[in-house]
Amino acid sequence: MIMDEPSAGGDALKDHYGRMLGLKKPWCVNDVKLLISEKRLEIALGYAEGAGFECPQCARLCWLHDHAPQRQWRHLDAMGFETLLSARVPRVKCPDHGVCTVAVGWAGAHSRFTLAFEAFAIQILQACADIQSAAELIGLPWRSLQGIMDRAVQRGLKRRELEGLDAVGFDEKSFKRGQSFISHMCDLRNPRVIEVVEGRDQDCARRLWQSLPEAVSSRVLDATMDMSAGFAAAARIEAPQARITYDKYHVASHLNKAVDQTRRAEHKALSAAGDDTLKGRRHLFLYNPEGFSATQAQDFEELLKVNLKAGRAWAYKELFTQFWQQPDRGSGRQFIADWCAKVRRSRLDSMKKVAAMIQRHLDGLLNYFVSRLTNALCEGFNSRIQQLKSAARGFRSFANYRTRILFFLGSLDLAITPSH
Repeated sequence: MIMDEPSAGGDALKDHYGRMLGLKKPWCVNDVKLLISEKRLEIALGYAEGAGFECPQCARLCWLHDHAPQRQWRHLDAMGFETLLSARVPRVKCPDHGVCTVAVGWAGAHSRFTLAFEAFAIQILQACADIQSAAELIGLPWRSLQGIMDRAVQRGLKRRELEGLDAVGFDEKSFKRGQSFISHMCDLRNPRVIEVVEGRDQDCARRLWQSLPEAVSSRVLDATMDMSAGFAAAARIEAPQARITYDKYHVASHLNKAVDQTRRAEHKALSAAGDDTLKGRRHLFLYNPEGFSATQAQDFEELLKVNLKAGRAWAYKELFTQFWQQPDRGSGRQFIADWCAKVRRSRLDSMKKVAAMIQRHLDGLLNYFVSRLTNALCEGFNSRIQQLKSAARGFRSFANYRTRILFFLGSLDLAITPSH
């Protein structure tokens, strides 16, 4: 009958586990306990008597002062047995830094897991892209995995290279319910999220710029963004050399909104007079006609023959797509002048507001013909951020939200190579 072994001792066995753990002097294995009924292996670590240790801050060799309380670390399972390491970690008294807990080779500071276990957990998280699934596979609560991700992101940010960063994009994403948002900066050349901050005003955008070393931000030549005042004002303050390009997809969004506002106002007026011409036709004005069925295409063609305000607004919206096809800034400037003149004569209030907005942001729109950049990459990251948010069923903590985004979308070097 197999019984639990309270102490599977022997110098050979201790040496065996010491070699497997990669321990280096003065550390060694003091004891090994195999608890078969609990499927657990406990390994007690110690060190040679009279050993000296380095200060964790300056690496100066110091003498032992005392010990921190007993600690335990989860290690990789051995033959299906949960494996735990334990030790009382020495503290040294450094002349410069005072009493400090020494660094151990098998685990990072403040972690309850060995480096090897954290490296394994990171691989599982990256494969799952869902912390709940990873937690079930590893058998840990999500909070423990969140801590592993926090440390991985901190490690990755320290290693990250930003020397070639010269074009960045800015966008916003909802955080909690209501008017709660985050703002993020992404690298337009090497697709990755650079930083995330809570909020979406000018100060938030400035914090994104300030997250870059000054030597890096001063070399950024292009910045894409929507036409909100905060992003542009922050760029002019923090990176005045950067060329601001307003995003074409945000312009399209404003134009679509103006078309829909025109349609709704006209539908209300027509319905009051007993005319159902626009009833149930909302999707025809909002969706791309190239995706229409034959019936929808014919229906829409008939609608455009009627002298409707919604139809004229839609026509102006479609006409503006030609702006992005202009060969240079001069042609683009002339196109907008002509387009805005037509819209001003149209008596379509919603479209006239968009035209005025376009004229206020003219330089940033014309910069497209120099940079040829859009915010499409940031929009793509927004979709992936939404997937992370949905998988987590929302976030209460901004810090956790930021960690998830940078862990999965930051292209950071998260790998751990255990060094003992």
